[in-house]
Amino acid sequence: MIDIQDIIEIYSWIAASFLMIFVTAIAIFYEKKFGVKTFYYFYFVPIFVLFVAAAELYPYNRILHESIEFLGAFSSFLASFYLYRKMVGVK
Repeated sequence: MIDIQDIIEIYSWIAASFLMIFVTAIAIFYEKKFGVKTFYYFYFVPIFVLFVAAAELYPYNRILHESIEFLGAFSSFLASFYLYRKMVGVK
């Protein structure tokens, strides 16, 4: 039985996935416009992992589900932080 907490959790991971799609679009634009290599194809990994977390494929194995959520959140943070450093010009 799905309760309100599960609905909010699924919604938040889907929203995070769409935010990462937006960040990927920014990375593609920045690479094409300024010629700086952003490795935008690696941004699809967090998008996929976040969609897997939203699908809740492992509802009974809570440790695996939580680790997938953490992996998606951490990889999206790393990808966004890398893009930030590229755009600001930090070496």
